[in-house]
Amino acid sequence: MKKRLKNLSIQQRISYSFIFFFTVLVICIIFVLRGIYSSQMYEKLIQGRNYEDNLIVQQMAGLASNTASCCNSIIVNLNNTLELNGSSLFYPNLYNTSTKKKILNIIENSFLLYPDVGHIAVLYNNGDMYEKERNRSYRSSDGNLELVRQFGDMGITTTGQWYYSLRIESAFSGFNLHYVKVLRDVESNADVGYIILELDEQRLYETYQYKDGAPEVDIYLTDKNGMLLSSDDREAMRVLRAASDYNAQSACSEEISSRVEDKKAAPGYRIGSYQVNDTWRLTTVLDVKASLSAVNNMTLVIIGVSLLLLCVFNVLSIAIARRIARPISQLSGHMRKFTDSLPENLPETDAENEEGILISSFNQMVCMNRELFEKVTNEKKEKRRLELALLQAQIKPHFLYNTLDTIFCLNSMECFGDASRMIKLLADYYRLVLNKGLDWVWMDQELEALQKYLEIQSVRYNDSLSYSIEMPEELRAFKIPKLTLQPLIENAIYHGIKPKNGRGHILVTGELVDDWAYIYVVDDGIGMSRETFGRILSGEQKETDTESFGLKNVSERLKIFYGRGTCIQLDDTPIGTSIALCINLKRSGGHEV
Repeated sequence: MKKRLKNLSIQQRISYSFIFFFTVLVICIIFVLRGIYSSQMYEKLIQGRNYEDNLIVQQMAGLASNTASCCNSIIVNLNNTLELNGSSLFYPNLYNTSTKKKILNIIENSFLLYPDVGHIAVLYNNGDMYEKERNRSYRSSDGNLELVRQFGDMGITTTGQWYYSLRIESAFSGFNLHYVKVLRDVESNADVGYIILELDEQRLYETYQYKDGAPEVDIYLTDKNGMLLSSDDREAMRVLRAASDYNAQSACSEEISSRVEDKKAAPGYRIGSYQVNDTWRLTTVLDVKASLSAVNNMTLVIIGVSLLLLCVFNVLSIAIARRIARPISQLSGHMRKFTDSLPENLPETDAENEEGILISSFNQMVCMNRELFEKVTNEKKEKRRLELALLQAQIKPHFLYNTLDTIFCLNSMECFGDASRMIKLLADYYRLVLNKGLDWVWMDQELEALQKYLEIQSVRYNDSLSYSIEMPEELRAFKIPKLTLQPLIENAIYHGIKPKNGRGHILVTGELVDDWAYIYVVDDGIGMSRETFGRILSGEQKETDTESFGLKNVSERLKIFYGRGTCIQLDDTPIGTSIALCINLKRSGGHEV
């Protein structure tokens, strides 16, 4: 695939690039617009949902408050209408028609004032109960002491409590939502019974049924025990009402709660939870993805329009690319004719646009290539000459013969330890110098070979030669061409210390300054003038010592390897000679510290 892309023509690249960037631009626009529009729509959706949820909470709280008010009104009317006594002997007479009529009137008036209540019952501690369901006949019964005991066990107080599906064997066993409050005699301040109200679940449903046109929202009303009280999922409510007992209803509620928890953990749903009163909690589940379907529709419209525009612009890009790429195609065809030789000049044109500049630049490049070709050819010849010179310097027999003569003398003098050491030094030296034919070595390797060489020379000259290598650590970890420093050491020995006819010392050191590495070879010999040094580097004066590789060859060899990033110079020193190699590490072909 990569090779195929490389082989595309300029015209195809322009066309494909235009299509690619246009497609990327359209995708970015789609994502930006979608992100902005989605963010705005999401904010409006959440704000609207919060407003509607709070409205539902207020309406439900109003229903609960009205139910409590209805219960309080019944208690007040009963205290004002009937003469009650906390003694078990003075409860209203169940068979007294006047009493029953008064209680019935109180219940009927409560139905008129509080239409949300669906069932009202007054239960006295002696077991008498007066009840009426809206639009149904009035009933009274006695012997409900078990129900009284159950209410007592439930801890019902004068503050009132909400219950769902009371677990009692009585006429209330089929009720759904109940509000129960203690009936207290005002005069004696004694609890004489209970007021039981049923809130029709349909009335709760009516507070949020207007959202039937928005199926992406699910609403659940639960009590403090997690029992489902009301929901817009009418099928779930039907199953809940059909449950045979409280355990079955709890199981149904737990299943619905588990479904809500799964949606809460799943992405794309927004869960709202609101406390209605002390015992009720409203939970809304909003399907954000379904609510934002308009955003997806807008995205599809943008994609459709973009595809249409892409087709139109594709045709235009092909036509424009052909016109732009024609001169380049002609130039490519001209250059293809000269794959095995240097290209020829193109006919000049008087056009001052990019086409004319391209042809003129190409002709200049042809001329520069010819000059560069000649220069490279000459440099290759010079490099080959220097490589041969280096090879000859490595295999010159003089150093080897002199060292072997020294070893022979040591053996003759029965200095076998020194002779063995010289043999080991000689072997290690040639192992390091030859370096498997590689041109580049680490500075540590160069210094190690240099140390072997200096140790051999110090033995040859009967300890009249001393040396020290003090190269800083930061210069030991970069590569240089091998045998770069040894020619400088040879010059120091043969042209500086040897003519001195006395003890001499050679110091090899260096320093790192900014991007330049400076390597010094300093001796305390007879010294060298700047005029002689300049003539040697310029080639006006030949170096006569046959054992030395030569300063000029070292300089030219370094320039081939480093280009303009190197130089060799003579530094001022009170005694002897100091030769410095200067190497720019940033221009050393990657062989940096």
